[in-house]
Amino acid sequence: MVFCARRPRQVLPGAASSRSTQVSPPRLSRVNGWSRPLHSFQIVAWTVFLILAFTTFLVFIPLLPRDSRYIAYSVAGGIFFFHFLVHLIAISIDPAEASVRLKNYSQPMPTFDRSKHLHVIQNQYCHLCEVTVSAKAKHCSACNKCVSGFDHHCKWLNNCVGSRNYWCFFGSVASASAGLLCVIAILLGLFFQYLFNPAALRTDSRYKSISSKDTWLLFLPGSPVRTSTCVLLALGLLVLLLALISLLLLGHLLFFHLYLMAKRLSTFDYMTQGRQQQNSEHQTGKRSVNLQMEDLSERDAQGAPALLPAPESVFHRHHTARGHPAVSEETSCQPELICTEREVHAPLASNPGLLAGLQPRHPCQQLLITAGSERRQDRVRSASQAEGVPAPAVRVLQPDLRQHHHP
Repeated sequence: MVFCARRPRQVLPGAASSRSTQVSPPRLSRVNGWSRPLHSFQIVAWTVFLILAFTTFLVFIPLLPRDSRYIAYSVAGGIFFFHFLVHLIAISIDPAEASVRLKNYSQPMPTFDRSKHLHVIQNQYCHLCEVTVSAKAKHCSACNKCVSGFDHHCKWLNNCVGSRNYWCFFGSVASASAGLLCVIAILLGLFFQYLFNPAALRTDSRYKSISSKDTWLLFLPGSPVRTSTCVLLALGLLVLLLALISLLLLGHLLFFHLYLMAKRLSTFDYMTQGRQQQNSEHQTGKRSVNLQMEDLSERDAQGAPALLPAPESVFHRHHTARGHPAVSEETSCQPELICTEREVHAPLASNPGLLAGLQPRHPCQQLLITAGSERRQDRVRSASQAEGVPAPAVRVLQPDLRQHHHP
């Protein structure tokens, strides 16, 4: 069956080089999915459709019992014909804006110059098509024209999907999914029939002249060709695998467009909102980090204590490395403390109980102390031992490592 991509194309016609303001040389606009060049995905889609149609109607359905055979021909034939029809319409329709369709497609398109215009479409005027367009129109870089109600450019159709052919595109996806389900049901029925009652698959009159049960006939009833059981089963398994993979891809696409319909969004709107949300979250996180770093700088400049809870990732890394099990949020364990060397070491002589007051309350906590030199590190370790702070609860860090523990 036919797969249809949902990936929207860029609004700008091509990627521009950083050394040049010219996006691309002038070229002709594409009319529809039959315009050159044909896309390789389009060829693959038609190849898959022909393989499934050929094997289903000429190999597998003729093996079914008489009553089931007529039902399969009717249902599968109707679905395949409907899919073929709407797929042709979706490819053949020109989805461009009405004002663009009135133009001569044989005329080359002008080159977009970014030094003159920031966007191809500004104030609903396209600088490439040189026409006024609707609010939902976008200039497709693959077709090089403004598409009415732009949804996305489908590589499998080799055509843009817009308001003029969206329902044909959706009908193509839905009918392809239904057709694949029919193919899978027919193949599974044949496999179960072969396992439990293979004689029911040999009802054709031509099997009367065949004595071997390992011989089967293909392309009934017109041009029967003899083959072995292994070949028939291998062909059935390959077609079943192809149908399952196709249904997985098409089913995902079908439910995606049903979701877009429920949200009243186009594919282009959905992708645009996703990028905007990612950029917003990135900017929010960046501002939060900058504010915290500014606050820390002010505290350090004023000589005030800067006791901060360590990030969860740092906390888990430290106590897991020490052999402690992971601690959930429901426990009473608080994150480890980060202290500067000035806070702990400077008042050590005047306030000998400072280290004891900062002693962690839980064995999985650590007291992180920064000290600039080895001599100071030794003095802090000695003081901690003198004040009764357990050695595993005291860790001396270099000042440059402190930056990695700030949230």
